[in-house]
Amino acid sequence: MLVAPSPMSNKNNENELAQKMADLTFRLLDQCQAKQERIAENLGLTVAEFKILRAFEGNRTVTMGDLTRRAELSSSRMTRILDGMVKKKIVTRQAAADDRRVIEATLTERGVAIHRTLTDRHVRTHEEILRHLPPGTGPSVIVALEKLGEALKEWQDGAAGEPEEDDLEIPEEGIEP
Repeated sequence: MLVAPSPMSNKNNENELAQKMADLTFRLLDQCQAKQERIAENLGLTVAEFKILRAFEGNRTVTMGDLTRRAELSSSRMTRILDGMVKKKIVTRQAAADDRRVIEATLTERGVAIHRTLTDRHVRTHEEILRHLPPGTGPSVIVALEKLGEALKEWQDGAAGEPEEDDLEIPEEGIEP
């Protein structure tokens, strides 16, 4: 005879899954950052420059506003990073022809070559990572990552609520050693 799990065991299971997910995503973020640092360093780039080049998304020219949104950087930080990329002759900056208030960043020939190399190395790195998965599991991992990305986006957009203030257990005076 099958017995339905009690609501309490479902809550415990959900909590255990959430804890495991928190631990895994924390480690995954660290590993992804290390991967980006490694690729960037091999190309003589900073991680911020790596992110900005990825934010071009195959376009040769992108507005500063679009780059700022895609790379998730502040306008002032984007300006400072692009200053360095201009000095390295990776990009040029100019006012848009149709609206002089809009600043565009354009990859130089050197920038296009670096972007192509970065993209190739990024794909090769992920091919290598996929080879470390058990055979045949790659498509399932991709689907799971897509679903996780969608769930995170929904959560960020407010579809999932923030914890209630009384749910947060933060000591008033801090944690004693």
